[in-house]
Amino acid sequence: MSTRLTVVCENSVGGPLGLIGEHGLACHLATTQGNYLFDTGSGLGIITNAKLLGLNLKELRGIIISHGHYDHAGGLKKVLELTGPIDVYAHPGLFTPRFSISETEQREIGVPHRQKELEQLGARFHFDREAVELTPELTITGEIPRLTGFERGDHRLCCTDKDGGLIPDPLADDLSLLIRTDKGLSVLLGCAHAGLINILKHTLNLTGEHELHAVIGGTHLMFCDDRQLQITLEQLDNYQIKKLGAAHCTGLPQAAKLAAHLGERFFFASAGCSLEL
Repeated sequence: MSTRLTVVCENSVGGPLGLIGEHGLACHLATTQGNYLFDTGSGLGIITNAKLLGLNLKELRGIIISHGHYDHAGGLKKVLELTGPIDVYAHPGLFTPRFSISETEQREIGVPHRQKELEQLGARFHFDREAVELTPELTITGEIPRLTGFERGDHRLCCTDKDGGLIPDPLADDLSLLIRTDKGLSVLLGCAHAGLINILKHTLNLTGEHELHAVIGGTHLMFCDDRQLQITLEQLDNYQIKKLGAAHCTGLPQAAKLAAHLGERFFFASAGCSLEL
């Protein structure tokens, strides 16, 4: 039993020539039970990149959206225009209005399309807070318990409360995907807003496993302080990870530290990267 994971959209580009790099993430999963798409990027490169990589999005069995930010759900409309009716798996908080706030601006960063519009294009949404087994190979984590004291999240990210006011966004909808193959258990991350170590702890608690074959995706370490990064590096050693593919919101300085710490186990999961899990 194996799964081929191909990074379709990411901030950086590998090959082939002609791929589009964008701020976002999308990964194609070819499994023995059919093909799935995990996230859809910002929408700029998903269709072009999939064609260049020889991936037929019309053959998808389902789509998983890791959380409700534009750089992970922005391409969903374009994908639905190809697939027609299809199951889309996400957390109930997917369409929460979301913003990024700085001293100079307030930007909307939520899903850029309305739920009804996407449903009219064929999205059959399945919302769940708990873990969901899609196939014997693929399991959505559900909500990630925040257990570590050092993973504090990104203070710039806000959402609306029931009265329409802005509050710090807990990003309870931050989901990851677990992939079981003959090589072991792997974890595919969206942005890891819940905290990388929190996600890995939850993964092992959920599955009863003791080690991980691969961890791939956005780690959100770009936005953490030196203390959080150092503790994260130290705690990664507890999981006996054989491969770690950093992408999207990891940040180049943080990726360099991951590479120095992990050595040959580290790689960049750029658009075009493909590996057999």
